[in-house]
Amino acid sequence: MRKKIYVPVIMHHTIGCPNKQWKRFHLTCPYRVFESQLKWMKNKNFHTISLKQLYDYMNEGINIPKNSVVLTFDDGYLDNWVFAYPLLKKYGFMGTIYVNPEFVDIRNICRKTLQDIWDKEIEMDQLETIGFLSWPEMREMVKEGVMDIQSHAMTHNVYFKNNTIVDFRHPGDSYIWMTWNNNPNKKPYLQADNPELISYGEPIYEYGPALEVNRYFPDENLSKYLITYVKEIGVKNFFLYPDWKKRLLEITESYKKENILNDKFETEEEYLKRIRYELKESKEIIEKRLNIGVNFLCWPNGGATKKAVEISKEVGYISSTMARDIRNDVRREIKNTFGDDPSRITRIGSGLSWDQYKNGLLFILSLYTFQERKIIAPISKVILGGIQKLYKITSFLHR
Repeated sequence: MRKKIYVPVIMHHTIGCPNKQWKRFHLTCPYRVFESQLKWMKNKNFHTISLKQLYDYMNEGINIPKNSVVLTFDDGYLDNWVFAYPLLKKYGFMGTIYVNPEFVDIRNICRKTLQDIWDKEIEMDQLETIGFLSWPEMREMVKEGVMDIQSHAMTHNVYFKNNTIVDFRHPGDSYIWMTWNNNPNKKPYLQADNPELISYGEPIYEYGPALEVNRYFPDENLSKYLITYVKEIGVKNFFLYPDWKKRLLEITESYKKENILNDKFETEEEYLKRIRYELKESKEIIEKRLNIGVNFLCWPNGGATKKAVEISKEVGYISSTMARDIRNDVRREIKNTFGDDPSRITRIGSGLSWDQYKNGLLFILSLYTFQERKIIAPISKVILGGIQKLYKITSFLHR
């Protein structure tokens, strides 16, 4: 009987130069670290395969190389074109980008890449790296066979799920998804938040991934009241008050006593209709724009429900990533191998933590661990465990 192959599926986001203008710059794997990972993969005879090859192996046992790995990149960031694409091409590898059509740059452009640096046509500081992919850039990567494009749903939004206020928009906050929600047409140009578009003082209610929660619609007049209040005092001056949050909460309670709130919750029917739109529309747009088949889905922010998964199958997806609809203990048992349910795949991160990415050696050891190699796996677990402990200690000392 042929031995099962455990296939690591790696989750990346951006590849390039961490830019602190972006609040989530910790999601960026430095391109030199990424190249180190690719070099080690090449030296240790790893082979990248597509999601379709993985699905066929899990479903039917179709032959794949012994050291197979799938590289995925979430969200469709511009630096997937600028850095990841030329590096993958250099080492003969391929990957898959999960794209949200609402974030695609609608301009008919192909920007400069790392290849242009190698060809000495431009300098590194001339590269445009902040933003999202355009359709022409994706077409070129697909044409070259270096990147496959699949769905990350339509919006990647985050929505309120109840009427409990947890915060307010304020300088330096991390609620860029509120800016997206309020300015959907500007999303392709909002990887980094734009202070001019932020409605300071706007209440933030308990929230969750758009595909996971029934949406709560707050009273718009209350929001306008709070925003106006902050604006009249002056944003800079108001947020100098150490108790600014307490003040806004008190004003909110006073408003509620004097006014009947015009708020509502999304019905179950409305929720299911919205989910169907997110999944079906994104699939059809990508297929039409790139003339490819879109059969794989990545749940934004890891958020899904059983009903959402059912809808994904109804609209034509054959497989999706793990999400919170599956318990963590079950998730750990799924090794992306023949006999596992091919309709769901499990992924592993490329870093020791969100802001510490593995160099090539540690990356390979993590792949060996996932593969459960009898000799290497126990050693790699010890090494990785030691590195993680050391990282936690050094992080604490530098706080």
